[in-house]
Amino acid sequence: MKNMELIRPKSENELASVLKTAYNYACNKNYEKAIELCDWLMQDFSTEIAGRRERAAVKSLMGDIDGAIIDLKHVLKNDGLEPADFYTLGILLLRNGSTSEAIERFGDAVRIGDAAKHYYYRDSSLLFRAEAKLKVCDFEGALKDVSGLPDGFKTYFSGTGMRSKEDIADEARAAIERKARSKFQFKK
Repeated sequence: MKNMELIRPKSENELASVLKTAYNYACNKNYEKAIELCDWLMQDFSTEIAGRRERAAVKSLMGDIDGAIIDLKHVLKNDGLEPADFYTLGILLLRNGSTSEAIERFGDAVRIGDAAKHYYYRDSSLLFRAEAKLKVCDFEGALKDVSGLPDGFKTYFSGTGMRSKEDIADEARAAIERKARSKFQFKK
């Protein structure tokens, strides 16, 4: 690392190269070097957010979901303009069992994604938010979220596999029907 102290990134391309190196370390399970490189980036104001964002990704690969969440929350507090950050935080929160907070972060990603015309993050966030709403028995909300998605839209859910708009809509409709037939009423 001592050599890197002399060669701070001076352009977006140089920063991208350093971030790619950290990512490659992490992919090769050399987490110590990946974290060290991210920490080095975080020492300079101009690269702190990029370093912390990458460190969150490395921690996620390591299975340190709590650490990744902390890093992403810091990124959002200081640079909350990227729908990808809200989307990623939503996924981590959902994996960590913080479903209500995940729903909020997916909502932020939808709002910012729409405003910035980043439809990938908007659509993916709608699908993930619908899945999260199923978990908290907000079946109508889940249906509403998937209704704006293109037919056949799907993405990968950790631990579940591929899930489509239609999968979630079918589950929500079936739950609504069961709820209507039940002599007991669910409370929200």
